[in-house]
Amino acid sequence: MFSTKKRPIKACAFDLGNTLINDTQLAKCATVEMADWLFSKSLIQSTETFLATFERANHSSEKPFISHTFGEIEFFEETFEKLAINTISAQNALKKYREILMKKIQPDKDIVDALQLLKEKNMRIALLSNESVERVDAYMKKTNLRHFFDAIIVSASIGIEKPDLRFFQEALNRLNIKGEEMVMFGDNEIADGAAKKLGVFFILVTGYMNKNWIWEKGNPYPPDYIIEKITRKDMEVFLKTIPLHR
Repeated sequence: MFSTKKRPIKACAFDLGNTLINDTQLAKCATVEMADWLFSKSLIQSTETFLATFERANHSSEKPFISHTFGEIEFFEETFEKLAINTISAQNALKKYREILMKKIQPDKDIVDALQLLKEKNMRIALLSNESVERVDAYMKKTNLRHFFDAIIVSASIGIEKPDLRFFQEALNRLNIKGEEMVMFGDNEIADGAAKKLGVFFILVTGYMNKNWIWEKGNPYPPDYIIEKITRKDMEVFLKTIPLHR
């Protein structure tokens, strides 16, 4: 059962990648399709070599405020340089990759139903993401979920990344609540779990969790509760268990 030690909860905050959407699978499928497209146009000689080189370029980058899912031009620049590809620009390749990626994104009924329930219960909702603004904007536009969120905080827009406590404090300030009045749902025990230091209740979401997709530095924090996915059923259990501010 959930246990918030009878703390009255006013808001639920959600991470994006690998919490609300399976970024690992999404990026993998888009990259494979991108490799196939490049090969079909005779722009690369081997899809396997391209995929391996691109993956290394992506996963070796620890720059702040980038999107490992939406892609960055430096991933293609590094890949093309190492493979001596000069028949297509990195900018055009990135554009094509993002087109492929966005076609694969659809509104998730489980997520929509869960967010709708929270709204019906007058719960404030926030999105807290270590991402690029472009990626979050594209996701919101494609899924039409923006209207559910009272606050959307993206690392690139404020110059701070989770697990920096200032990131979570920004969310608390915008929602006008205290730490103990918020629940953080996320897949990352370092980045999302750090919210516990401000008194936030941390729920680990494991369904899309991928420890190879953790770039943040710091100590992991044990979750207060674990769920597999964000669904209406889980939110119903959660809302029945916690005390709510009215």
